[in-house]
Amino acid sequence: MIRKLMFATAGCALALLAGCSDDVPRPPDNTGGSGGAGGQGGEGGCPTLDVSLTQVYRFTDAYFSVQAKVSPGAQDAYQTLAVIELYNEWTSPHLPPLASGTFDLGAAPNDAYGTCQHCVTVITPDSSEIPTRTFFQTGGTIELTKLDPNDSSIAAGKVENVTLSEVARKEDGTWEAVPGGGCFVIPSWSFDTTPVDGIPCEKAEDCGNTKLQVCSPKTKTCAPYECLFTFDLLCPDGEQCVAQVPSENSIGACYKACTPFASGGCSAGEECIAIDPVQNLGVCRPTGEGAPGEACDEPDVSTGCEVGSICAGVPAACEKTCGFLTQDPGCPEGRVCGLSNVCLAPESGDPAPIGGACQPGWVPYRGCGADGEAFRGLCLSLYPEETVEHCERMCRMGDDDCPAGEYCAGIFSNTNIGICWKTPTCGDGVLDPLNEICDDGNAASGDGCAGDCDTAEFDVLCQSAEPLPLDVDLQSTTEGGSTGYGGSCELYIVVPSKTFSFDVPGPGRLSLRLTSDVDLDLLVLGDCADPSGSELACKSTALSTEELELDFATAPSGPVMIVVRGHAIPDVGPFTLRAAFTPAVCGDGVAVGPEACDDGNTMQDEGFCSADCLSPDWPAVCNGLAALSTSAPNVGDTLSAPDLNNTDGYCTFSTGGEVMYRYVAPKDGTLKLHVDESSENFALYVLDGCGAATEATLLSCSNTGWPPNSVEDLALPLVAGKEVTVVVDTIPPAKGGPFSLQATFE
Repeated sequence: MIRKLMFATAGCALALLAGCSDDVPRPPDNTGGSGGAGGQGGEGGCPTLDVSLTQVYRFTDAYFSVQAKVSPGAQDAYQTLAVIELYNEWTSPHLPPLASGTFDLGAAPNDAYGTCQHCVTVITPDSSEIPTRTFFQTGGTIELTKLDPNDSSIAAGKVENVTLSEVARKEDGTWEAVPGGGCFVIPSWSFDTTPVDGIPCEKAEDCGNTKLQVCSPKTKTCAPYECLFTFDLLCPDGEQCVAQVPSENSIGACYKACTPFASGGCSAGEECIAIDPVQNLGVCRPTGEGAPGEACDEPDVSTGCEVGSICAGVPAACEKTCGFLTQDPGCPEGRVCGLSNVCLAPESGDPAPIGGACQPGWVPYRGCGADGEAFRGLCLSLYPEETVEHCERMCRMGDDDCPAGEYCAGIFSNTNIGICWKTPTCGDGVLDPLNEICDDGNAASGDGCAGDCDTAEFDVLCQSAEPLPLDVDLQSTTEGGSTGYGGSCELYIVVPSKTFSFDVPGPGRLSLRLTSDVDLDLLVLGDCADPSGSELACKSTALSTEELELDFATAPSGPVMIVVRGHAIPDVGPFTLRAAFTPAVCGDGVAVGPEACDDGNTMQDEGFCSADCLSPDWPAVCNGLAALSTSAPNVGDTLSAPDLNNTDGYCTFSTGGEVMYRYVAPKDGTLKLHVDESSENFALYVLDGCGAATEATLLSCSNTGWPPNSVEDLALPLVAGKEVTVVVDTIPPAKGGPFSLQATFE
């Protein structure tokens, strides 16, 4: 979370589905402070909290954040956490740079959860990591003693005398106090995420920085992470990478590998713990002493419990291990077997039945479909655009344990598991997005869809493309259209499409404007029979209107195909398409087709463009630049400005028209530039001398703001006599507009 809704994934679940020295350093002070016992007392009757087990917090968009467990917890809460979030000018443009020092948590901008730079909250996440209640600071101080400039996960400091009151998020995204809501007090909480290796540990949270460190199973000390789930760092042969902190889904520690239920794989005093849903993979972990049901501390270097049990759940307790996706998982009454092969309370998963809608949640792959013995399903969104997860029945690949008419479909990187999916029938006219590219209602080839429904016959589909008229509002629909057309801006190819053909008359620009109430995209192909190898343009912005301009230096040898298609599988419906073609005529004032510019004439040295319109006339351009003022605003408008310069690839991705200024430093000093972005999106950059921008001539660039209410700021040291060009450029999809550029030199 928190202030802005963010999404995260659980490393342990992803891994399941993907597949000591005597010189002991002093540990960082992450132990919290002087809270009261049992939540009694506190300011104004508010419970006083102890904090413990500080670790990096990842469910946030803050620059830096840590969380800690608190005691006592909020009443009836699944879990209660204290969270510190620090924001800077990059995460929140209205804020100043983050700096060390002591700051009042009750003063602006820290007095509102939406503007705060130093934010302290107490939250009550449910089993899906969604906070059900939030308590925000009303007073106290935070002292920041360390901010690592090279690693945003490293910082140190302390909060003291923090008072917190309950708040709720309104529909417009702002926060307000809850009338009669609860409150808490945190007397003191120190944090230091500086990694210090060699500290004795039982779990990763005992170390200073859970983003960079693990608790090594071999040495039982804090150490740099031993493996990466990106496969950039692998464990040695015979070892398995395991995530120790669920929210840290990219790093892990290396454990000795073993085969569950097979003898001899682990040393005496160790047990082979299954780490995949079908019990093919396991790791050796020393056993502990906790009996089933006893509270435990979730150690990473042992099971924490006696043989046959492992420390798990919230609150943590010794739970019996089990066999997920088996007929008899082996859980005691009142417990169900989950994805991690641990018996858990049914309420630890989602209450949705198989096929039902799951409750909102941030943690993917939550168990659902409990039948008294196990969670038989997982909450999944099969497609990114699906906002509601559904409980999909899980299965073992190769086992006939799906209902009649369904089969086990492999959709995970772990090829041993899948979900039960309706068995497809090619030719029934119902497109199966997992198994078919097309389905036109028959099993015959030669009609646009191959007889096995696995291939779209594009040479046949070319014939069904309608001629595209110019300068008219064409009404049509993608409903019932052919499938199989994909593009570089698309996720799927099994989306209905409507196709048009257009004969380009010569050099010039084809302009397309697509309007629809559904999310439709534009795709232009040079060869209708070869969509994957002839893409000319692909436009997808999720806006109700898509606009695409495509320049042709020469007339193609054959017609081009324009494809109107949905962005996602559900996006099907009517649309309006309008096309126009502007021929390239040097000297008409419109730069299209092969023209790099067009100043309205075909004369050299009369304007900003060469006589043939193929390149800017840089001597004329540079001689005509206005001088940058450092005493008054530099007012301009990029809407009507020519597009002569860009820094694509090293400052911008694409640009429109720009306004340029000449400046010569009067002395040694710093040139500071500022432009507001209330409605238009600009890039602000400075070039060495005057001429076409290159990576070598780019001296400084600012292209971080995003309107509305954003800014571009730039500071560049210059020596006396240094001549530079200051550029205000347009960032698409904006067309450009007025600006006021503030410049100072000190």
